[in-house]
Amino acid sequence: MKQKQAGFVLLVLAMMSFVSACSSTNETTRTEAPVETLENDQVKASHHYDINTNPVEEHVEKFSYLKQLSEEKQEAFTQFKVDWNLNTLTNFTPEDMMLIYLYCISIGDPDLIYAITFNGGQLPDQDKFREDYFEYVMNYDSEIAMHYRYYDSIRVDESTAEENKVAVVITVSLENSTQSMALGLQKEDQVWKLDIYHLIKSYIDKASKTK
Repeated sequence: MKQKQAGFVLLVLAMMSFVSACSSTNETTRTEAPVETLENDQVKASHHYDINTNPVEEHVEKFSYLKQLSEEKQEAFTQFKVDWNLNTLTNFTPEDMMLIYLYCISIGDPDLIYAITFNGGQLPDQDKFREDYFEYVMNYDSEIAMHYRYYDSIRVDESTAEENKVAVVITVSLENSTQSMALGLQKEDQVWKLDIYHLIKSYIDKASKTK
């Protein structure tokens, strides 16, 4: 009888030891699981940041033709946009005015373009100019503005320069390709203005022929 009681006690102790071991294993698993989950979340978060964030791009300043001018001339042209006083532009060089023109077409502002376009008795009234510009010219000018950003050089063609009439050449290079554009300027109201209305008329004529 004593042997049976002793065997029963040993059996109970063995079962209790097994239950305790299982309980300890479960507790260990539950303790470690949150750590593993946290590490996975951290890896996912880091991976998400690497894919979607580029710290270099966040600090790249957008190109502006206006910002190619000196700060003094940037401020002068900003003032011109407020008061439309052409005297503000009398000390701008032909190269400066070429950059101003490219700035104006890059933002698609026909009123500014009208103000710096050589008249010579050929320009229509401002409302008609604005209407024609939006309908026939703006798409072409947008492509020009995009094409010549990050230009390599801009200069007066001295071989054709006259006292009040010059051509300014802007050049851009990409790999082995180089392209240039020359636009004429004439002095009017003591300001170098873009002699471009004949180009605008060519766009209008081209559109009329395709209708």
